[in-house]
Amino acid sequence: MTKKIYTITGFDCANCASKTEKHLSNKDEIESCRIDFAQNKLYINYKDEPLSISKILEYIKEVETDHIEVSENTTSSFKKIPLFTTKMKISLIRVIISTLIILFSEIFLTNPDLFWYKFGLYVFGLLVVSYDIVYKVINRIINLENFVDEYLLITLSAFGALTISTLYTVNGNPHTHELMDGVMVVLLFQVGKIIESIATNKSKNAVMTAIDSRAEVAHLISGDDIFDVDPEDLKVNQEILVKVGEIIPIDGILIKGEGYIDTSSLTGEYVPKAVKEGDELFSGCILKSGSITVKVSKKYKESTISRIVELISNSGEKKSKADQFITKFARIYTPLVLLTSISYILIAGFISQDWLNTVFKGLEILVVACPCAIVISVPLAYFSGIGLASKKGILVKGTNYLDELNELKKIVTDKTGTLTKAVFKIQEVHSVDGNEELLLKTLYIAESKSNHPIAKAITHGINISEYAKDVEEYFEIAGLGIECVYQDDIIVAGSFKLLEKNYIEAVEANKTGTLVYVSLNGTYLGYVLLNDELKESSYKFVEDFKKNNVETILLTGDKKEVASLIANELNIDEYHYELLPEDKVKILEEIKNNTKGKVSFVGDGINDAASIRLSDVGIAMGGIGSDVAVENADVVIMNDDPKKIYDAYKIAKISRRTSIFNIVFSLLLKISVIVLCLLFEVPMFVAVLADTGLTVLMVLNSLLVLYRKI
Repeated sequence: MTKKIYTITGFDCANCASKTEKHLSNKDEIESCRIDFAQNKLYINYKDEPLSISKILEYIKEVETDHIEVSENTTSSFKKIPLFTTKMKISLIRVIISTLIILFSEIFLTNPDLFWYKFGLYVFGLLVVSYDIVYKVINRIINLENFVDEYLLITLSAFGALTISTLYTVNGNPHTHELMDGVMVVLLFQVGKIIESIATNKSKNAVMTAIDSRAEVAHLISGDDIFDVDPEDLKVNQEILVKVGEIIPIDGILIKGEGYIDTSSLTGEYVPKAVKEGDELFSGCILKSGSITVKVSKKYKESTISRIVELISNSGEKKSKADQFITKFARIYTPLVLLTSISYILIAGFISQDWLNTVFKGLEILVVACPCAIVISVPLAYFSGIGLASKKGILVKGTNYLDELNELKKIVTDKTGTLTKAVFKIQEVHSVDGNEELLLKTLYIAESKSNHPIAKAITHGINISEYAKDVEEYFEIAGLGIECVYQDDIIVAGSFKLLEKNYIEAVEANKTGTLVYVSLNGTYLGYVLLNDELKESSYKFVEDFKKNNVETILLTGDKKEVASLIANELNIDEYHYELLPEDKVKILEEIKNNTKGKVSFVGDGINDAASIRLSDVGIAMGGIGSDVAVENADVVIMNDDPKKIYDAYKIAKISRRTSIFNIVFSLLLKISVIVLCLLFEVPMFVAVLADTGLTVLMVLNSLLVLYRKI
């Protein structure tokens, strides 16, 4: 199976996108298809080879009359959507022409003898403003497609009003009241569509602008000259100049200068960070002071901000539960509305015998009941939630994961680097024979090739390059330690279990902290004791989840004493200790099987990759630029702050509450207006406002999620 992502634009409404999605999914070459109207993305899983774009467009034209554009999706595929497109301008011109025709008729054709001229101009004005709507309906009927949608409802309402007005006139009661209502329906519908499109496009742009901190230009240094180039054209090892106030365009190493950078676009933290020569810099950050020279370390498409923007802009592949509900709802709701309207007309008409008035009220029901307000605003609420998370330094890889977070019952967490700072310090050195120098040298040799936080702490400030080049047969055993050979000497360094495994006699120390035991050629030399420090926000992390009845469970490879100390300090509900990575997986499986709800695992994205993948919501304290974290996790906390996990949980709650509010409020308002239309004489424009006006309000409400304070 081959997966492809495309950028798709041109749909008038989310209903059209939904129909196209269903049509493409039924094609023999396609396993599954998903169109995200909020993000203009088309996701296709092919059974075999991908289709050409021309073939995809050919299939789309079978069900869609609008001009749809499909293009390959790339890291630079996001472009600002024009708020006022050519299509919208044409619609506005038609609205103005039709309005002028109606005004002319009302002002200058008041003489009863000129009635038929007035009637004819009204009909002409109606055709000018509605021909594209009518064309859609007729085209779908001819092609035997599902034509029961908002366009059919508007067509029936407008031309039903025309029919009623004609019948009144033929029966000797010439007037254009109903016809005026029919024209107003289409006029307001078209104006509403324009405003709705502007609001929707503004929402999409606002969300993408909030997460897109890519630089548009890079200053390439070539000899004594500096050239402005597209960041996408930069190559590894080229040097660029970054001036104060500019966005760092690509990942690299600072080789000249120093200054302060704003990392808020990646981490959500607004405190400037000092940088100096040798520091790794990430694209998307802003240089707040100084002028620096950066050596490019990654291709543009692999740089941090490009990957983040791409991941978020493609986060709509899997639908949220609310989105899934809306898709099914729209397919049932619109035909049901049509059936309800027809039933009302038939039943009320036979009872009252006032067919013209009954038909008019039935048409109002059709207009009010259009589902656009719900179909558009609900996915947009989740998309805005992902945008808000990104602003806070939280990368959420799909709207479905916001749903999973909403149902969280237990959060399982690693210790080192997650709850603690992973800044270990040697607090005690215990040598069996008093030769601490030999013990430490042997330990430095063992740790010289490791990137583990404990190894980094042990070798901090030590020149280990001379040791590393002579280390052979190096094995790093996850959760246990290191075995290696150095100049024919066999070194084992790690946990007490590792020494036992190698049949090395040693005495287990009764100490609280991280113990690293060392042996040389089978002889136990002693141990070093390291301790880590809790992050301040770890307390708040556990406390906030406890307030929301979410249990926290600690899984660690550390000793019981350390695990107990941490659990008691943070008030963690449950803890397990002395675990290897595979032990964590087994315990996590047991927790999932015994939990009614979702279980999340939080780890560093490397040693805990298996557990992160196994959980319902895998959360990585990955830090900026961590490939492994981004690859394995569903949610990535960019600055390693545990409190951000709770922020992600809150954002998920906000997104769901907003979508539920949009659904409930829209339905209640529509039902209320329908009841008013049935009980009283309500102008048709009120029904239109209950459709397009409501859609605009709900879209704006979804956009407000992006600006919520958490």
